[in-house]
Amino acid sequence: WQWATQALAAETAQSETQNWVLTAILPWVYWTQQADKTRQPELKRQYKTAASVAFEALVAHPYTDQIDDLQQTRWRHWCRWMCAKYQRTSSAVEGRNGYLSQRHHVTRGFSQQSLKTLTTIHNFDLRRADGSTAAQRLFGHQFPDLFEWVLSHHTELPLPRKAAKAHQPKPLHA
Repeated sequence: WQWATQALAAETAQSETQNWVLTAILPWVYWTQQADKTRQPELKRQYKTAASVAFEALVAHPYTDQIDDLQQTRWRHWCRWMCAKYQRTSSAVEGRNGYLSQRHHVTRGFSQQSLKTLTTIHNFDLRRADGSTAAQRLFGHQFPDLFEWVLSHHTELPLPRKAAKAHQPKPLHA
């Protein structure tokens, strides 16, 4: 949004034009482009509804009648250019879902136990820059360190499994 306002300020210094572009024509162009791009019928319907609401706001805006067709076309092209640059964020790159998405891609799937473990790690061990965990922010109090807690609740690690057959050295193979 900041980039859009800065780019618009470079195009025109008139605050009335800037307000019209940001509040009237840019939303209409954006929702129209989103409706054209999507393939999901339910989203397409929602985007078209949003585009029609934005178009009604554009037509009802008092500045729309004051600007000539050539300028409207110019601003429509600018809005298309600006909307083509937008990158919508998604849960595929942020938060718990982003973390799980990356882990899922690397490990090719999760068992239920590993999914619960990763959820616990995310909620109680992963920290933001301010040092807080998701559980601390949700419940409003500190929790013990996850690693220390796990160590205090487990005594000894189990021994490794024994092979079904004893390993026979092959001196000539080496």
